[in-house]
This record gives sequence, C-alpha cells and structure tokens, in this order.
Amino acid sequence: MPDETNEILQRLTRVETKLDMINSARDIGIEALQATRTLQVRVEELRDEVEQLRNRQAEFQKWLIGIIISSGGLLVAAGGLLLRVMGI
Repeated sequence: MPDETNEILQRLTRVETKLDMINSARDIGIEALQATRTLQVRVEELRDEVEQLRNRQAEFQKWLIGIIISSGGLLVAAGGLLLRVMGI
C-alpha cells in the first residue's frame, strides 16, 4: 500500500508542477498582451505625429516657394529700376 501511495503522490506532484507551469505561461501571455496593446497605442500616436510633421513640412515648402518667387520679383524690379535710373 505505501508504494501505491508514493506513486499517487508523485503523480499528484507532477500534475501540480504542470499546473504551475501553465499558470506561469498564462501570466506571461497576459503581460505580453498588455505590452502589445500599449505599444499599439504608442505606434498610433507616433503615426499621428509623423502625419503632423509631414503637414508642417508641406506648409514650410509652400512658404519657401513664395519667398523665392517674391525675391525673384524684387530682384527683377530692382534691376529695372537701376536700368531706368542709369538711363539705359
């Protein structure tokens, strides 16, 4: 009878060990899921920031093109005025 009891206790110990491993794996899975959700939110935030930066860049490019065109016009006007003053 003691041999049978020992065998039952050994098997019960194995079952407990496996249950502990399963619970540990579940806890790790839950932590991984939470981390994934947090990272997904951060990725969305970064995506929005990148879109805002692209919009800003487009606005600055428009501004720069306007300045260049205006500068060119002023240069032509100044050249015309200089030629008129010189009498050419």
